[in-house]
This record gives sequence, structure tokens and C-alpha cells, in this order.
Amino acid sequence: MTTAEHVRPLVYTVGWICALVTESVAGRAFLDEEHDGPSHVTQHDNNSYVLGKIGSHNIVIAVLPDGEYGTTSAAVVARDLIHSFPNVRIGLMVGIGGGAPSSKHDIRLGDVVVSSPNGGKGGVFQYDFGKTIQNVAFQETGFLAQPPMVLRTAVSSLKSTYELRGHHLADEVERALNRIKRRKKYARPAPARDRLYKPDAVHPTTSDSCGDTCDAAYLVARDNRDEEDDDPAIHYGLIASGNQLMKDARIRDKLAMEKGVLCFEMEAAGLMNHFPCLIIRGICDYSDSHKNKEWQGFAAMMAAAYARDLLRQIPPNKIEAERPISEALHASCSRPQRQRARTDVPIRSSDGFAPDPSTNANHARKLRHERTGAWLLEHPVFQDWYSGSRRYLWLHGLAGCGKTVLSATVLDHLAKGSGRLILSFFFDFGDEAKKTVDGMLRGTDSTRVLDVSFQAHQDGRDQPSTKVLSDALFTMLAAQEQVVIVLDALDESTSRDELLRWIKDTVSRQDLSHVQILCTSRPESEFQSDMPSLMGEENSFALDKHSVNADIRSYVAAQLSERRDFQDKGLSSEIRDEIQRKVGDGADGMFRWAFCQLDSLARCRHEAAIVAALASLPLDLAATYQRMIESIPTELKTDAIRLLQFLVHMERPLTLAEAKEVIATQIENEPRGFDVKRRLYRDADVLDYCPSLVTVVHATNDELHLAHFSVKEYLLRQNKFDIISASSSITSTCLTYLSDINGSRRGIKQAFPMARCAARIWTRHAALTRASKDIIRAIVKFLENEETFQRWGSLYQPDRAWDDNPGLPRGSQLYYVCFDGLVEPARDLIAQGADVNAQGGDYGNALQAASYRGHQEIVGLLLNKGADVNAQGGYYRNALQAASLGGRREIIRLLLDKGADMNTQGGRYGNALQAASYGGHREIIRLLLDEGADVNAQGGGYGNALQAASSGGHQEIVGLLLDKGADMNTQGGYYSNALQAASSGGHQEIVGLLLNKGADANAQGGRYGNALQAASSGGHQEIVGLLLDKGADMNAQGGLYGNALQAASFEGHQDVVGLLLDKGADMNAQGGEYSNALYAASYRGYPEIVGLLLDKGADMNAQGGEYGNALQAASFEGHQDVVGLLLNKGADINAQGGRY
Repeated sequence: MTTAEHVRPLVYTVGWICALVTESVAGRAFLDEEHDGPSHVTQHDNNSYVLGKIGSHNIVIAVLPDGEYGTTSAAVVARDLIHSFPNVRIGLMVGIGGGAPSSKHDIRLGDVVVSSPNGGKGGVFQYDFGKTIQNVAFQETGFLAQPPMVLRTAVSSLKSTYELRGHHLADEVERALNRIKRRKKYARPAPARDRLYKPDAVHPTTSDSCGDTCDAAYLVARDNRDEEDDDPAIHYGLIASGNQLMKDARIRDKLAMEKGVLCFEMEAAGLMNHFPCLIIRGICDYSDSHKNKEWQGFAAMMAAAYARDLLRQIPPNKIEAERPISEALHASCSRPQRQRARTDVPIRSSDGFAPDPSTNANHARKLRHERTGAWLLEHPVFQDWYSGSRRYLWLHGLAGCGKTVLSATVLDHLAKGSGRLILSFFFDFGDEAKKTVDGMLRGTDSTRVLDVSFQAHQDGRDQPSTKVLSDALFTMLAAQEQVVIVLDALDESTSRDELLRWIKDTVSRQDLSHVQILCTSRPESEFQSDMPSLMGEENSFALDKHSVNADIRSYVAAQLSERRDFQDKGLSSEIRDEIQRKVGDGADGMFRWAFCQLDSLARCRHEAAIVAALASLPLDLAATYQRMIESIPTELKTDAIRLLQFLVHMERPLTLAEAKEVIATQIENEPRGFDVKRRLYRDADVLDYCPSLVTVVHATNDELHLAHFSVKEYLLRQNKFDIISASSSITSTCLTYLSDINGSRRGIKQAFPMARCAARIWTRHAALTRASKDIIRAIVKFLENEETFQRWGSLYQPDRAWDDNPGLPRGSQLYYVCFDGLVEPARDLIAQGADVNAQGGDYGNALQAASYRGHQEIVGLLLNKGADVNAQGGYYRNALQAASLGGRREIIRLLLDKGADMNTQGGRYGNALQAASYGGHREIIRLLLDEGADVNAQGGGYGNALQAASSGGHQEIVGLLLDKGADMNTQGGYYSNALQAASSGGHQEIVGLLLNKGADANAQGGRYGNALQAASSGGHQEIVGLLLDKGADMNAQGGLYGNALQAASFEGHQDVVGLLLDKGADMNAQGGEYSNALYAASYRGYPEIVGLLLDKGADMNAQGGEYGNALQAASFEGHQDVVGLLLNKGADINAQGGRY
């Protein structure tokens, strides 16, 4: 074993995951050298690790805990691995699996199956079994992400080598056996021990061997392999992954025939979409009832031998060019909602990423009476807008006048036409995801917009910013002939200034002159001030109260004649006329008021009650809501108030199932606690607690919403609904609920529908309670009880909000209260002996967590109680780097005064100065530099502070760093140098500044090889021109795409391709992942670029790349127009080479 620097976790770049000890033994046997084990891993990392080297690659092998299998266990192992070894960039899942032999694939024991994409789909097929295997009750859940390109390229290279020379894996296994004491377990069994039985031959329910119990007459006869056959053989194709062991030959054969499955296993589905890896399986059985362990050792050795051969195909710089998995995962998941990495499909609303506005539209349609709203469609102003003579229309009216219902009416009317792209978004006060411009951009047309933005934004590794989403939407809109956008309830947005700026940007763009917009809102001050100037005074239309009143009268008449609870009453004509007069004629343009009065009258039990109600109708909505609260029965009122507190202050609606749990949790009266016996029998009974104040919206799950924005506005003016009172109630309910539920994590999630929600929200609301003594005692009691603490942590961990299955808590109780800013509970825990320097959690320790989150009082408390200001560990390595990233000036001053070392290296950003530079915090940078920070300190993801600032687009900071002596040509980090970082980000002013200061336009290195390739990949035409003017070599080789022309061709930037060709770029230059520019454009399906390259003389039959030539690449990806173009230009249809 070697001990030197290899124990440092950052030198390990390849993660190798095994499910069984047998598999890890095989992996160890094929290491070229083995290192000492890690001296430190993150807290609660239960993985067993082996460290070593194969070729030039440092490898970390992790094995699942003994006795644990399946997709979830694999995901947990991968998650912990990338936290303890944050520089791992690619992964392998190496071990054993069950074969699926067929007439097409002669799969035998000891063979190897490698996951290989086909037809644009990933190489792993996920399925889930139902309750009965025999009845073939399984459910497909789709194809998972492809392995990274660097691994797919290595597979192709190795496949070619094996085709030419054969493999020698069996010989390699024989040599490796000398390193294993129990050789026999891992040696190849005799060929006669390879038995394949016919599908109907089921092994008896005994542990006896097949040789003793199974009739040899049922064996499948197979020819011996001849000299030309590899033995064992290597197969490339689809691997099926599920959570149960495949033991049914009939299902095996069905999936082999219908899906082309070659192998079955149990872990890959837990990895592929979050841990970029290749799956390598040695075949140890035939996925039937004839299971035995005899072939497991040899199969594991064959898989490990193949993995070693594969890694030897990959140059170290190819892996270094990949982004660390931990960085990509954290970047995409450190926000409240987790986002999956993009492969070939757009992110959909079901992923929790894009809000779904259709739920609002559908709910509005249910409220609409069929004969209402026609007046708007017939109004000359709307007719002008509909015909296109008006581009914009702002409809405004008071609360409750029916604007959202009218928006749904407009959408349905537009849908009857043809030829227009119709986009819509309904801002919604009750759903955090529908309150912002960001949510609007994700929700207007998520499939199109997110697809474009993810292609343009680091291939889906980062969650795109609002600007990226907006630019993607604008690009998509500009390409359409006719577009209509309907935006409802602008006043329910919490980012009104940003929304008005977005509308201004939209209406001022010349390329969007064909886009029509209709907006609705209340006539509130900012809209009255800005909308007429943005959309035109003549396009500002106040909803006509006379017409709205006519709709209300029509609605009331229809309700009286059609609504069941009015029909059943047998109302006299006099009473009906009185309701029509008092409600229909008295609404004064407020649909919501009329709706509430009808609801109240429908609940009256006799005529005298109706007469009394009509005699004292409330004057407005506020009086209406007050009466509704007062009329809630005494026995329901406490629970009703608490339910409304949740709905007013939660970031999203409650599901009906969650609402029932709130009601079943008693915090005010004895006996306190959650009791399943208090659960309502029917979901609909929830409505009885707050009639007319809440409504059910049918979304993915039935959700309970406040019935109208005006309800929330009214309640917020009442004492019990202020943020402190409501948060105290919510916190108590959640802690009580979490204390009283029990079971396994999975069992709790299934049996207690509010468990995850309660675990997620209680700390946020606890922080808003202003140090209530009762709440503090409840929190400390809850956390000090190890059972409740572990239960909470297994459901939700605040520093891993994106993780649906976080496992056991990684941090201490003190760590979590410091992360969430709970000052008094932190003080109490410290007073009771909590270790202020305890290590654990994603941010390493309590001080780093509080510093990152900006909790100054807690930082001071921890430092005064002896926290180590320079403690190392966690995502940002130390508290100073964490605070610098967030721009926490006061906290930074505190830390420096306590002796924080600003030049300590490590963590995502290397040092505090780089973190502040990336975050764009100029004053923090000045402070750090004045205190002696090294402006050229190396390390971290961006190499140095200048590259970080250049990547982030912070021009002033770039200038400041240069003035302080930053070396602009220093190499290192993801982009290698500052110029490439700025070029990739499209920051033209920074590129100009760097070039004027003497930056080397041809500096090599980094992901894109040079600045010109980075700019070309991003489609930044002006920067490309600027670099060329400064002498950039357009034919320089290196980086992901080989050269600038291939980068622009692959990303579809036709203007940049044209510019490079006009400047003399070599269109036939070979290199990079896609061999040449024509191949890249053909693979991605850009016929215009393909045509342009062909017109300039590109060699359409040039050989290279995974698919051999441009025609094969386009054919494989299904780009019919490109295939036709190539053939028409004379491409050789019989050209040989490539994967196929």
C-alpha cells in the first residue's frame, strides 16, 4: 500500500460502486496499486471504502452495507461517496447480474454485459414489480440517463479493440487470482456447471442444487463456442434495473423480447440520473428460479477486469474536463426544489420543477357559469385585440369581480381559433411557485422553455437562472409566427417590480412585435402607474361594472334554479325573487360577494333563516368573511382557525390528506397529540370546517386552497393570523405530529401523509415565533429525544432540502438549529453541553452553517462559546469561505476579528476571496484584500478569484482584482483561465477588458480548450469576433469539441459557424468528442448548418467519432432531414466504420 498524498480525498476522480463484498474483492484484485483507507469521511457516511489506482486514475471503491440491496441503497452509497470524495467526476457500477439469453444474444454465465444506449435512449431500463410476479404484474418506469460521453467513447474504443484482437479478460482474471487467498471462490467453474433451463422448468422450493433436483431433460441445448467467439463474451445493450430480484424466466423472456433487455440487476436505477456512471455486470445466473452462487465470484472478476481495461482507455485529462459530480449535484439541488439532470427529454411539471398553471384555469372553468363573460368577448376593445389591431390589453377590476374566470374564458375562446401559439400563466397567492417571474417563465410553456434553457445551460447540470429562462422564452417566441400570452392576477405576484421590468423588456423587443399580451390585475398603484405607459393608455381597460352585474344576475338565477341544495328547499317564488334582488342586484360588481352569500343561504335550514339572512346581508367581503368565521360551530372553530393559519402562511397549498392530519392533531385541548381516530372519514368533510373560505383544487393530489386572495387579505388583518401567532401554532402542530407518529421511514411516509411536510416546515416557522418560551422548550425537548430527532432527520434535513430520502441525520442537533437560525434553542442546547465544534452535516459544523445562512447572532454565540473559527470540513471548507460566498460582511468581520485565516485552501471555491468573487461581493473583496488575502491564490472549482469573477460576469470585480495584481493568464480550474470563463459566460465587456490588459487569446486548457471554443459553444458571436480580431487561432485543437467550429456546429449556432467559415476555419479539422464539424451538426440535427458546411466543401464521408461518419450519426439520432440532405449531396450510404 502507498500512503503519501493519496489519502487526500480530492485526488480521487473515479467512483466505483459495488453491491456485494464479492464484487469489491474482485475490484481490489484489479487495482494496479492500493492505497491506505481514508483518514476521514463525512459524518454518518456508512460506506466501506477501498482506495487505489488503475493506470493514471485514482479510484475509490465503495460497497453497500452488508445485507442491503436495491436502487435506494445504491443511491445512498453514491450520495455519501460524493460527499466524502467531492472530486469524483465519473462513476462505474461494477458487479454481477442475471442474464437474459435469447435467440439474438447468446448470453452465458461468466459473460459481461455493459449498459449501452440505443436509439437515443439510455442503457438502463427501470421497471417496478407489482404484487404478483407470476401474473407479470410489473410496471415500466422508463429509460434512465445515458452514461457520460467520456465513458461511452471509451466503451466504443474498447469494443473496437476487442473486435480487432479479441479480449484477454479470462487470462487477466487468472493472473489476478494470485492476489486472492480464496482462489476457488473466484475461479471459473467447469463449463458443465453452466446450466440454462427452459422457461417452464421451475426450481423446487428447496435449497438443493439443480444437479440434485432439476430434470436434465429441461436443459436448453447450446452449441459450444468456437475459436472465433470470445469466451466469455462481452455484450453491449440494455440492462433492466428494479428493486426485486428477477426470478421468473417468463418475465425475463418477455422483457428480453419486447425491450431487448440483456441483463437484470437491482442497483443501477438508483444511480443513473444522479451519479453519472456506466453499468458493468458479470453474468452469474439466468434471472430464473435456478439461483446459485457458484458463478458469482468469477462473474464479479470478469466485470472488474473489463472495468480496468475500460479505464485504461481514458486519458486523465478527459476525466479532469468533467465537472465533479458533487458540484453538479449541489448546484442543481441546493434550491428548495430538486431538479434532475437533463438527458434527452425536457423537465416536466411532475418533477416539481415547473408550476402547472392548468390547475388554476381548470378551477376557474368550474366556477364559470356558461352564459357569463360573453360581453367581454363581444366588446370592441377585446375584438380589436383578438384581431391583432391591438397588441396589448390590460384588464383591471376590483377584488372579487371575476377576473380569473374571465381569463379562463379568454383562453377557451382563443383555443377555438387556429395558427397561434397560446401561452398562459395564473399568478397564485397560495402557491409559492406561482408568485414570481421565475415561476411564470417555468410555467408558461415549461416543456419548450426548459428544454431550450437546459441545452444552453451547462447541459442541465445547473438550474437555469431567471435571465436564462427569459432569454430561452424570447428565443422560442421569436421563432413563432403568431403568439398570444395571457397573464392573470399580476397583483398576486410577490415580485411586482421584476414582473413589470419583464413586461417592459417584452414589449420593447423588435423581434417580438408579433406577440400579443393580455394581462389582468387589480388597479393597484404600481400597475396604475406603469401599465398604461407599457401597454398604451388606450389598451388599459377597466372591467365594465354594468356588464359584470348582468353576469352576476345571470349567475344567481342559474344557481337558484340548478343548484341542488336550493332545489331541495322548494323555495317560494317570493323568496327566490328576494334572493335575486338582494344578491343578484346588490353585488355591485363583486362576483365573489354574490358567491359567498349564495353559499351562506344554501346552508340555511328553514325559510325563516333565509329571511333573516337576507335582512342582514354583509355590506362587503370583509364583513362577509367575519360572519363566516363567527358562524363556524364552536366544536370545530379551534381546528378551523389552525387549518386557516396553515393555508395563510404555508408556501404551498395543503393536500386534503395533510389537512385531515392537521385536524387530527390536538395542541390546544387535552388530550394533546396526534390521534388517527380523529381523522375525518371523508376528504369532503374538511370543507365543513371553513365553508366558503376554502376550496378544493383538483391537481396531481387534491389540494385545499383559500377560496380567494381576498380571504387571505382579510385573515392577515386578524389577530390570530399574524405571522408570530400563526407560526407558533404551526410549529406546535408539526412537532406534536412528528412526536406521535412511528414506524420505519418508508412506513411513516405511507401511513402519515403530513410527515414530510411537517418535517420540512417546522424550523422555518419556529424561527418566526420570536423566541416564545413554550416553543423553545418544545423544540429542545423534541431534539434531545433521540428517537424524534432521528425520525425527523430521516424525513427531512434542512441542509439537504432536495433529498427525499436523506437517511440518518448527518449533523448534530445544534448544527441544525444553527443552520435554521433558531437562536434560543441553540443557546439552550449549548448550555446543556452541546459540542460547538461537532463535525457533521453538509456544511461541516454549526459555525459554517450559520455563517453560510447569514445568522449573525448565532455566529457570535458560537464564537463566544469556543467554536473553532478555522475548523475545516463541509462544502465550503470553513466558515469564512461560506460567509464570503453569501456576502455576509458583518459575519466576516466577526470571523476575522476572531482570527479566521483568509488564505486557507479547500472547499468548492478554494478560498474566501474566490467565493466572494464568484458571488459578486465587491465590498467583501475589498475587505479581504485589505486584510491580506492572496489575490492569486490557487484552488477551488474556478482556480482563482479572477476566473470566478469572470465566470460570474462581475466586471467591476475583475477590474478590482486586476488592479490588485491578479495574474490573468494563471492556469487552473474548470475553465483553465479567466478569459475562457468570461467567453463561456458571454461577458463581452470582461473579455474586452482582459484582452486589453494582455490576456493570451490562445491560452490552452480547461473544458473548452481555449476561449474561442468556449465563446463558440455559447453562441456569443460578438465575443468570437473580438477574439479573432485579437489573434485567436480558430483552428486550435483541444477541449471538449476539438475546435471552435465543431463547438458552434454541435450547439447549433449558425451565425457563429458562418463567421468562422468566412474567417477560414478548417471545416474538416478532426478531433474532439464529435470528430469534425459536419459530424457534430449531423448528430444534433441542424440541417441549415449541415448545408452550410457542405456548401463550403466539408467532407461528408470523413471517418471518425462514435458513429463513424456524419450519415451514420444522423441516422442513429433519427434526423431524417439531415440524412436526406447528406444523401442528396452524395454521402456514401455504404461507408464502413463506427459503432454500427
